Amino acid sequence: MKRAAVVVCCLLLAGCGLFKRTPNTFYALDTVPGTARSVTGAPIGIDALELPPGLDRRGIVVRGADLKLEVRGQHQWSAPLEDMVTHTLAFDLANRLPEGMVVLPGQPKPGNMRSLAVVMEDLAPGQDRVFVLDARWTLGGATRHERISVPMASMESPEIVKAMSAALAELATRIAGAV
Repeated sequence: MKRAAVVVCCLLLAGCGLFKRTPNTFYALDTVPGTARSVTGAPIGIDALELPPGLDRRGIVVRGADLKLEVRGQHQWSAPLEDMVTHTLAFDLANRLPEGMVVLPGQPKPGNMRSLAVVMEDLAPGQDRVFVLDARWTLGGATRHERISVPMASMESPEIVKAMSAALAELATRIAGAV
């Protein structure tokens, strides 16, 4: 009799949605249109991109107090983050340079291609509703440091994705300006 009561209670709880899992939400970065500069020279291709340790994961990451990271497991990237950042940065850069000046991911690399290497020290929002991109990039033997801050309306995941897309577009603008 007790066993039957336990089974009935479990079935009732399951039917009420207590054991239902919240579905995952997937996000992708967007390219941001920019003004193309008129420059000439050998094409540029992203040969290396390194993300900060701990941030290159499936779930969206937010920096918290006391050096803690909050990983939003149900708010996930639609592809590996490194691939999305490389893709978005390359297309943002292509929007800011003349046609054919950027070798896009998947395209054959010409022999005269100039290699762009980007190392991210930070690429995450903090508690103060500001998204921070801190990177060093190297092109043609010269290394530059960029720190980009993008204010966010909230700490919700869609705002984080929007701010990250804007920060990558600003990085592309700065790289294009130095070419």
